[in-house]
Amino acid sequence: MTLQTCVRLWMLIAAACAASCTGAACGSGRNGAGDAANTREVRSAAPGDVRRVTDMRGVTITVPARIARVATVSDGFVESVMTRLGVIKTLVSIGSASLQDTWSYSYPAADGRGFSIADGMGTMRALHPWLADLPCASCRGDAIGYETIAAAKPEVVVLRVGDCTIGTTPEIVTRSVDVLTATGAPVVVLRSPADYRGQGTETLRAEIEVLGRLFGNEREAAALAAELAEAEAMIRGRIPGVPEAERPRVLYLGLASGARSSGGAAFVWGTDTTESWMIERVLGARNAYRGLGARVLLNAEQILALDPDVIFLPTSAGYHPPRELAEAPYFRDLQRLRAVRERRVYALPWSPMNCARRLEYPLDLLVMAKGAYPDRFRDLAVHEWALTFYQRTYRVDRPQALMLRRAQWLDWTIEAGF
Repeated sequence: MTLQTCVRLWMLIAAACAASCTGAACGSGRNGAGDAANTREVRSAAPGDVRRVTDMRGVTITVPARIARVATVSDGFVESVMTRLGVIKTLVSIGSASLQDTWSYSYPAADGRGFSIADGMGTMRALHPWLADLPCASCRGDAIGYETIAAAKPEVVVLRVGDCTIGTTPEIVTRSVDVLTATGAPVVVLRSPADYRGQGTETLRAEIEVLGRLFGNEREAAALAAELAEAEAMIRGRIPGVPEAERPRVLYLGLASGARSSGGAAFVWGTDTTESWMIERVLGARNAYRGLGARVLLNAEQILALDPDVIFLPTSAGYHPPRELAEAPYFRDLQRLRAVRERRVYALPWSPMNCARRLEYPLDLLVMAKGAYPDRFRDLAVHEWALTFYQRTYRVDRPQALMLRRAQWLDWTIEAGF
């Protein structure tokens, strides 16, 4: 970042504090997002043409009754809800590579020839190819380009705390909200499940409710939230009655190459994370790792000592199929794991920039449930359930649903009869 850009950004921060504080330093809320102004007025809006919305900081924001220009700082969740609410075309600026890029990966194999996978996309990139042409404030791994957002002239900016683009660090969140506010647009702050560590997916449904109020479509937002809860309840409903001794010990294992370059073997997720909540509170299984924290680095011996019954491979700075764990020479030590030898390793749907759960989380849950309890979910084919889920959630037809399944690299479920 150039000195000139830094000066401009700090001038914006100073302007935000001056506009929102009276004789004292700007305060910060519980999440650090700040509550310097309880109401943000849209100067051009006439009385009766605005809507007041309270975001997840508890701050009330005033926006046009009919919003025509939206900027997001989100890795796909906000955009997916906007798709369901029918307002995705109001986007004028985005903030994540997951909405613009496509991915491909190659892996070494036991036969020496290797294998590859291509054309992976986030669901919103797959469903809305035109997003790749929008201004992107943070698509190359850089800090958020606030000037890019300001140049798009949004009527509202929606920022999701906990997504990879923004994170959860209070100081960064505070600064980002202050700078965005100084650009002149109201800022609506959402708090993802990653920001409510250990609280599960209820917060995700609360986010949907806020977006429903923001876009004046509370009924459709409520229907979407209810559908997600119903999918979760369906999975829970098949698990009661499993004897304690038959509840598997599950390991949520991130195989990002950064783990190896940092001197470890892989990352794990502790009991205070949403991932563990899904394992223990929804699936009724046991998280094999009993520590705390997300993306905790472990070495091979530590992972071997956990001896999980089942392993799930999430998106972790890349896509990691079971075959990579079973055959790649750099995982030779982990190939001694009982779950690997017994082939109880399952890849979760491709979800680029997946620091926080998105609307597709029921697909993750279903893959995990079937992997953990194959007999109880034997009659349920993930590859068909996924199509129904896409069609219902995004109001798309079957060909579009097939395309979304391919984009999330879930076609392995057909080949495996899973």
